Amino acid sequence: MDFKSIFNLLLIIGVVHGVVFIGISFFIRKKVEKTILFLNLFILFISLNNLNAWLIDKGFLGDGPLATFMSVPWYVLIMPMFYSFLLNYLDIADKKWTYLRLSVVLFLSFLIVRLLIIDKIEDGRLHKSTISIYGTSEDIAAFLFSVFLYVKSFQILTKYQKLYADILSFDDLRWIKQFLRFGVFLFIFWLTAIVLNSFTNWSKAPYTYYPLRLTTSILIYWVGYTAFYRYVIMQERLSLRKSVKKKKSLNAQSFGFLRKQKAKKEFKKVNDYVLANKSHLNPLLGLESLASELKMGSSTLSKLINENFTGNFSDYINLFRVEEAKRILSDPEFENYTIVALCLECGFNSKSTFYKAFKQHTGLTPSEYKKVKSQKKNMS
Repeated sequence: MDFKSIFNLLLIIGVVHGVVFIGISFFIRKKVEKTILFLNLFILFISLNNLNAWLIDKGFLGDGPLATFMSVPWYVLIMPMFYSFLLNYLDIADKKWTYLRLSVVLFLSFLIVRLLIIDKIEDGRLHKSTISIYGTSEDIAAFLFSVFLYVKSFQILTKYQKLYADILSFDDLRWIKQFLRFGVFLFIFWLTAIVLNSFTNWSKAPYTYYPLRLTTSILIYWVGYTAFYRYVIMQERLSLRKSVKKKKSLNAQSFGFLRKQKAKKEFKKVNDYVLANKSHLNPLLGLESLASELKMGSSTLSKLINENFTGNFSDYINLFRVEEAKRILSDPEFENYTIVALCLECGFNSKSTFYKAFKQHTGLTPSEYKKVKSQKKNMS
């Protein structure tokens, strides 16, 4: 199998995978939100654009210049869909112009011109140099428009964080920033292909766009799954946070280490403060920060915890977090929610830390606890 065959195989695998991803993401969501819609359109246009390349290379669209103009310029819509996805993911679509109308106008304009060129190519009324000039001009126009939206996306992530401050409490957006850094290579590959096709005899070879096609196939795996997963987790956390806020604060007297002994007045004050303010739900809570809120020294707080609780500060705070998790796990409303969303909303930084703390304080894994609660409920 030569390089060209391997490339075409990878290309069509990426196309099929993109279609499968779109089907699955639509199927498992009860409601198709705008964020998911634009994410799927982003994946769809990447897939269709790569399908164009595969069809041209296989000769299904004809030979020569006609083959290129017989394809649909889906690539014009790829970056606009990502930009629209970003605005909706950050929930600021109503505050920033999406440029969707402009992208549709550009797409339709290219499509109409291509149809006119096809008619003239078939009649032999168009010189090859004219065809080449238009092809390069279209490519440059689409490239500049995509770069413009790329820059706008980068500006949103760096200069307009106040518009989506709430989202930052759920997602640090590092994965999107990584994608934008990766996007620099895509634009370099694209620009290189334009230059090679414009000023060298490489225009007769199909290899100029190979790096770009392969990297966009990778995007289907990376951006598609990462974005979908992040969005689902964020929506679940939003729902969980509303539920936790509505619930009454945990009762300090329900914890064994307070019932079995007379806690010092100062330690009772600490418990009451943590539970009343739900400080344990803050994943960044530390000994020093809590001590500062209580207006006492960190060493004093540490001593209080050691004298009244069998464990360190982390064990003490994690006990409250586990209790919150138990309340959520017992709620049938959140039966199908992911463990990741649950543990993050209960104040844990990772799934592994949550499992360890839950097992330590209950003797069961979250799944085992959920199963036991379900069995008791069915028996009653």
